[in-house]
Amino acid sequence: MLKILTSKKLYINIFAIFTLSIVLLIATVYSLDSFTRHGEEIEVPNFSGFYLDDIEKDALYSNLQFTITDSIFNKDAEKGSIFAQSPEAGTMVKEGRNIYLTVIALLPEMVCMPELRDLSLRSAKSKLQTYGIEITKLSYVPNIAKNAVIDVMYNDEEIFADDKLEKGSGVELVLGLGSHRELIKVPLLIGMTHQEAEDELHLASLNIGEENFEEGDDKSTVRVYRQLPHYSEKPTVKQGQKIQLFYKSDENFDFEKHLKTIRPSNSITDSLINSENLDE
Repeated sequence: MLKILTSKKLYINIFAIFTLSIVLLIATVYSLDSFTRHGEEIEVPNFSGFYLDDIEKDALYSNLQFTITDSIFNKDAEKGSIFAQSPEAGTMVKEGRNIYLTVIALLPEMVCMPELRDLSLRSAKSKLQTYGIEITKLSYVPNIAKNAVIDVMYNDEEIFADDKLEKGSGVELVLGLGSHRELIKVPLLIGMTHQEAEDELHLASLNIGEENFEEGDDKSTVRVYRQLPHYSEKPTVKQGQKIQLFYKSDENFDFEKHLKTIRPSNSITDSLINSENLDE
């Protein structure tokens, strides 16, 4: 037994077995790395605005897989284009990773026009929002029911409850003047986004007039820096009057500082001068 334990051949065999085990372990690790593409990652591009057919034909994206999981309606985007993706652009993923896409629906979503007649302007606006319908214009006609909906117009034609129209469409509300057409205050719109300014004007029984974009016409990235007629604490304009808006990007303009310089007393005269020029 002692002779066997001290045999040189035994130690050689043990060393060989140990060495072979190490080699097999290393080979296994490398084979697993190769199988799982360990360390072979690519950055996910931004596919927003592209079309699936185009990117699937592009050899640059042949190392990725694509699956459409949802579609949405967006009137401002190209039908069939990619709207969102998961993983997001800039994410590092392994080759062959599946990219899940949300695309703009090819066919617009249709909705039924709700009944608005005799509702107040505020109630009608709230109801339209739940249906995805916008207000593009407010008009006023002689009627004792002040700010109540008298008629609803779509493409210059009267539209009725349960009529079908595309989601995102805009309608004109015809409202009652009340006993007389009174003057109303001009709200302060400086610093507001396009949507915020439109909502504020409609609630004040006013309309958006000419819009001026000094730094691009992307309504999602600009805010109002000037308005005509100007903001006034006193009633100076008629119901339904148009307010001209000027936009700047908030990246290059200090709106907070600008707001501090605005004084109602300095704008009343300008409002009176501009009111007739901007009237419908």
